[in-house]
Amino acid sequence: MGKKEINSGDNESWLQPYIDSPEKQKQLYKKTLIVVIMSQIFGGAGLAAGITVGALLAQDMLGTDSVTGVPTALFTLGSAGAALLVGRLSQHYGRRFGLSAGFLTGGIGAIGVIISALMSSIVLLFISLFIYGAGSATNLQARYAGTDLAKSNQRAKAVSMAMVSTTFGAVAGPNLVEVMGDFAKFLGIPALAGPFILAAAAYILAGLVLLFISVLILCL
Repeated sequence: MGKKEINSGDNESWLQPYIDSPEKQKQLYKKTLIVVIMSQIFGGAGLAAGITVGALLAQDMLGTDSVTGVPTALFTLGSAGAALLVGRLSQHYGRRFGLSAGFLTGGIGAIGVIISALMSSIVLLFISLFIYGAGSATNLQARYAGTDLAKSNQRAKAVSMAMVSTTFGAVAGPNLVEVMGDFAKFLGIPALAGPFILAAAAYILAGLVLLFISVLILCL
């Protein structure tokens, strides 16, 4: 894309200083990577916290383990569908909007799981797990956002840093299952829905980091 094409839109004029200054490009890359890492930590926690107990929650509601594979299947299908939608949103409106929408959708799915546990509604649980899958697809796609401004010799490092950040969240999530179960019981919510409280908070925070905090960081 040439300078004339970039300068043709008033709302893109802010790009010009970065085009003209390699130092500004380097600073912008570092700030973008920080945002990606923050979102990956929260996203990893949201993914690991919820999916570990989805099947157990379905089993508890139905009183049988004959459909314990259904939650995982729905989660996977939801993730696959969301990957396409998040990709299209990112293509048309930019990664910030697309990834934010994906994480927030995953958070809504986690909230739906909590409500389904309160209502003992297996139908709502299955629908919510399908929506919850959006968080997984978004978490995977967000890893590559850090490479957008990276030079060719920095891309592998950027992806690696994002993946390691996801691991931090993924390790923390399952370790908080018991704690979140006790917290859920304190709130009058079934204990197995507790991890989805963490998942909802983590995904929503990941979405807000990309949507709002990224703007603040980039303005510093």
